[in-house]
Amino acid sequence: MTERLASPLASPRASMTLSLVIPVWNYPEGLRRLLLQAVDLGIFSQIIISDDGSDPPCSPDVLGLDGLGLDGPGLDIVYLRCDRQRGAGHARNFGLEHVTGTHVIFFDSDDLFTPEIRDLVPMIAAQAFDFCIFGHADSRVRTQGGYGPLASDERLWAAAGVAQRGAAGIGPAPAVLSAAGTRILCKIEAYPWNKIYRTDFLRLENIRCTEIPVHNDIELHWMSFLKAQRILATTMVCCEHFVHKAGSRLTNRTGRERLQVFAALHNLRDALAQSRHRLDFLDPFTEVCVRLFGWIGDRIEPDLRGEFHARARDFLLLHVSEPLYVLIALRNPGIAAQINRLLQERPA
Repeated sequence: MTERLASPLASPRASMTLSLVIPVWNYPEGLRRLLLQAVDLGIFSQIIISDDGSDPPCSPDVLGLDGLGLDGPGLDIVYLRCDRQRGAGHARNFGLEHVTGTHVIFFDSDDLFTPEIRDLVPMIAAQAFDFCIFGHADSRVRTQGGYGPLASDERLWAAAGVAQRGAAGIGPAPAVLSAAGTRILCKIEAYPWNKIYRTDFLRLENIRCTEIPVHNDIELHWMSFLKAQRILATTMVCCEHFVHKAGSRLTNRTGRERLQVFAALHNLRDALAQSRHRLDFLDPFTEVCVRLFGWIGDRIEPDLRGEFHARARDFLLLHVSEPLYVLIALRNPGIAAQINRLLQERPA
């Protein structure tokens, strides 16, 4: 068997250039707000708007931004448009094809950066890394009077900090993530907007989003953790994620598109099976799958639950071998119990 050749890790450079890829579909007001903020931050060499067939188009002229001098010296604004809606995964992949920066961040049109992103970029510009993961704030926490991520993600950050042990702890200063810390932070929700990627890392390792309507960023997230040689982590809160509880945003969809999550999960299962790091990631990946199945099962339309549970059960039967189940039962009995319930449940 030929071993996979890892992408060469770039040597530290002070000339880091950062591209911003923004997928958008029918959300001109959010895009306009984000564009004005991103230009004002002054940290991007390129901003790519990847329009997923919006009607009307979310182009700078339609947004009323032409003539405002946004596309000035040192900043290239690129507008791409797909002829029909293909999903945010395709839009991100389409944008990545046109990235010219040494590094790239994917950012949703309904989210915003915080001022800390301006501080983070020069701190990592001279460091070698495949990607840097940073903290974020969630709008649901803010509505309850707090500031930061959901409690589940907060616990993972805390656990990863403890797991660093002799390595540099996780704090505001970007630090190299230890193997133990990596196995914990990979379980953070598969967000596309909390990481700065080295562009050549994504391209040479052929890491992309799955081109499905929802859950398209699961593959991007997990493949990055699986293949990265050097990950930086910082607790700096560099963006705020806004969750809209109503409307047609992707988070709120409950239809058949949720069943396409298995396209991403099967791709990852195959990659894990071939990876020399599979023993490090098998049980974290399984834990996340089980939690994801519970989340989708609670939200998918009632007439699709039987089909969904049958497919989840089939996936687990293929993925969870007896040795893996024993390992999970030893490390996390609660997840083992959830696997049992999913396997024993009979679709309606």
